[in-house]
Amino acid sequence: MKLKKLPTVVIKNPFGEVATISKKICKLTVAVKLFVATLIIAISSAAYLVGSTAYLKYVETEQKFSQNFQQTLQGEDDTIIIQATAKIIVEESKGVPLPVAKQYAKWIYEAASKYSVDPFMILAVMRVESQFDYKAVSPTGPIGLMQVASSFHKEKSTKAALFDPKNNIHVGAQILREYSNDGKRTDVETLLRYNASPIAVSYAAKVIANKKRFEDNIYKSFVENI
Repeated sequence: MKLKKLPTVVIKNPFGEVATISKKICKLTVAVKLFVATLIIAISSAAYLVGSTAYLKYVETEQKFSQNFQQTLQGEDDTIIIQATAKIIVEESKGVPLPVAKQYAKWIYEAASKYSVDPFMILAVMRVESQFDYKAVSPTGPIGLMQVASSFHKEKSTKAALFDPKNNIHVGAQILREYSNDGKRTDVETLLRYNASPIAVSYAAKVIANKKRFEDNIYKSFVENI
């Protein structure tokens, strides 16, 4: 029997289509990776710029605060820091008028500069000791804004003179300086000596907490007003 001619069969590459698809997928993957990388770089750059701007703003604010603080210590009137301190005195006292509070604030920074004492510490001691009442007298003897014990500090002031707010603040600042051993003792050690009572530890904690609160409030007030 004579065989007929077999039909011509074209065998296609079974992997051709897959290969083509694979190439397309590879190209797409590369494109996606490039897009994601570009996006990450863009986000990182934006974050860096935002972070850099925020940091520069922070540095600028710190410099301005430091400058205003130095002006206050040098006795310049009505700085933002004086105003913020006076506001605290008015709010924390039993009716001290704003003009009087501003004068107290000026004397605080004046004494702080003279005796190299943290003015926020002076402010906090005044708050805890007398609540800014210059006529305050303790049953045990201490007098005035800083509750200075005249019997222990006769060489610094007379008993009558301690009722003068300016003198009282200056004497109290001088005592803080001495008890800190010229800044060599911690705030707690200094305050334990300043209070010299069985509840001195809780007293020190209260003063330090107020000091931190006042410092934060004054800085916040400064930032809001520049």
